Amino acid sequence: MEVCIVYLSSSVEPFKDEDLLKILQQSRTNNAEAGITGVLLYVRGSIIQVLEGDRDTVEALYRRIEEDPRHTRISQLLNRPINQRLFPSWAMGYETITDRQLQDFKDIVDLEDKEKQRVQADDNLILKTIKVFYESNRYN
Repeated sequence: MEVCIVYLSSSVEPFKDEDLLKILQQSRTNNAEAGITGVLLYVRGSIIQVLEGDRDTVEALYRRIEEDPRHTRISQLLNRPINQRLFPSWAMGYETITDRQLQDFKDIVDLEDKEKQRVQADDNLILKTIKVFYESNRYN
């Protein structure tokens, strides 16, 4: 059974560009080998990550993330079965999100246009969660 886990956390210290690059390269390699897809958004120390894949594999990865000393205030928002992946071709999408990229992301998923939000039920919860993250970080 495939699941999606979405969590929030904060970085203990702000990530430098080279640190993020190293993390993303390692995550992409590991996730591709494990069959995990998803997206990681990082805005000024705030993190939201979507992990999709086989239940046991995704839950094991989440437990490793909980133990990662670079994270604090980890909070699992969703852990649910999915019918299809929202990010099927992304071993790990996005890097550091600048204010401009955050705006671009908002435009892509129509975070502010309720009339245009027409997605399947599983996708809707994930996008709503990302919307809350967006709303919480866009003015910081």
